[in-house]
Amino acid sequence: MRTREFWALDDDDQGVIDRLAPGIGDDPARVLAYLLLRSGIEEDPATELTLRIGTELNRTAITAAIASLESAGVVERTAVRDDGPGRPPAAWHAASDLESTARTVHQHHAVALLQRARERHEIEREGTRKSGADGELSLGLNWRPNGLHLPFYAAEERGEEFDLELDIEHHEGSHRALESLVSGETDVGLVGAATALRARAADKPVVAIAVAYQRAMAVLYTVRETFGEPLTSVAQLRNRRIGMPARSETGILGRLFLNQVALDGSVRIVDTGGEERDALLSGEVDVVTGSFSDPRDLEGEGTTVDTLAVADHFPIYGPTLVVREETLEERERALEAFLAATTAGWAATCLDPTAAAERVAARSDEPSERLARTFETASREFCPSEAVEENGWGWQREGTWDRLRTALEQGGLLTGSEAA
Repeated sequence: MRTREFWALDDDDQGVIDRLAPGIGDDPARVLAYLLLRSGIEEDPATELTLRIGTELNRTAITAAIASLESAGVVERTAVRDDGPGRPPAAWHAASDLESTARTVHQHHAVALLQRARERHEIEREGTRKSGADGELSLGLNWRPNGLHLPFYAAEERGEEFDLELDIEHHEGSHRALESLVSGETDVGLVGAATALRARAADKPVVAIAVAYQRAMAVLYTVRETFGEPLTSVAQLRNRRIGMPARSETGILGRLFLNQVALDGSVRIVDTGGEERDALLSGEVDVVTGSFSDPRDLEGEGTTVDTLAVADHFPIYGPTLVVREETLEERERALEAFLAATTAGWAATCLDPTAAAERVAARSDEPSERLARTFETASREFCPSEAVEENGWGWQREGTWDRLRTALEQGGLLTGSEAA
């Protein structure tokens, strides 16, 4: 009786998988990492059996992963000779080294993200690819420099690798970032998903090209001293004063939340004009809306804080990258470079946020350590989804957009005087 040994992935290899997954999905990344790492140990290509044992994936997952990898051009198919009858079994090996492969994966993913955006909005690609001042893009972010922006600063750092010159600007909220985009001051904007949908409903030619964070980060929170008891249920909001800024993404999602839990007629909404924390601490309101990091900042100061997360009750996309339709049509190569660099930046920041945090800290009042912690929390709590697991970072599905669009429309929040 003969025995055979198979090399297999272990925990020490997770870093390579994590570097590739944002550009191609979890299972394909696992197979690709295996082929790349195995090439330094074994000369023979890997058969399906070898891949199944080495990656611990089943046959169906291996077949789907190989199809994705062949489509991206990062693996090559061959055959191995054996002593059995019939056709030699198929086998695969990585087409290049890790650095070249990672770059190819991220570039291929960028093309796929733009194609997905066209499909969603039924925009046909006209003729040959247009250059349009290749590589130069301006990005308008939705708030002052903070931990959520780390991957975009990592993309800026990788500009030379992807022939990208990225100029990053900051705006006071999604509404301002959207205004800058629509006016043509910036080429790409990071705005809330609800803000993007409301813009489309208002006939603004805005197209989502990637969902940066798969879950909305909006929360309703209070401090125990003001609220008088632990806030654990939405029913406790009845007859309370809830502070939120008008026209902001968190305000829109706060009103949507109240509508979805059938409380919009039994609470008093107070426009706090962006000063939610002060209004809460002064007792002017009982509860306020904010981002996930706001109550954690208060907790860090020793205050007892209770939180209700909007996304725990209603699945909503978080901050989303958007462009004008004409930019999608005329700046294709520049957008591909931007999305490839951002995918690479996302992967690098998830592995180690230190460098990106230091770049953001240079433009922020926050220390780099705190910025890194904010991103690590956000990437862990608001990024995973089935779509990302299967396709990679930024992937969007029409079903999620449809649910949000329907909810906004039913709540009277999609169009009207408050529309973006």
